Amino acid sequence: MSLRILANIIVILVALPLSAAQEQFVIGVGDRIMVTVYNEPDLTVRARIDKSGVVNFPLLGQVSVSNKTPKQLASDLEQQLLDGYMVKPLVSVLIEEYRPFYINGEVRSPGGYPFSLELTVDQAIAIAGGLKDRASSSDWYIIRGEDKTKLEVQKDTKILPGDIITIKSSLF
Repeated sequence: MSLRILANIIVILVALPLSAAQEQFVIGVGDRIMVTVYNEPDLTVRARIDKSGVVNFPLLGQVSVSNKTPKQLASDLEQQLLDGYMVKPLVSVLIEEYRPFYINGEVRSPGGYPFSLELTVDQAIAIAGGLKDRASSSDWYIIRGEDKTKLEVQKDTKILPGDIITIKSSLF
């Protein structure tokens, strides 16, 4: 397959609309993103987001990407490219790899695991090898976001990238 055909396929795939679930996620430290500008392969950028939250883009220099949805970032980049660089840029942002989620406490294999869309607490527990014998059946919570919000959760609560799930032990 020629490189030109492959590039056109990538542009088509990136231009597909994101699911509603993907649109709600904000870009954060540890995510890997791909930014493309239609018909401008030299402006394609792939980057893993570090603690600075900025990525170096051709023509634009350092651009802050953290705490924005892919749609917000694409819109911001389009506006910046309109400022003397391009006539009508079409920017697409894709999160290629989400930051992991973490699970600790009374599970068999605590640690960090790759995030996937529509992941629930129950599924995360299964990924971590299941509950230990002394695990509580209801004292579970998530630490979420930069502000470290503590949320009580149930089995069917959806997990977001970067969440820290804690399963407490039971007294009996």
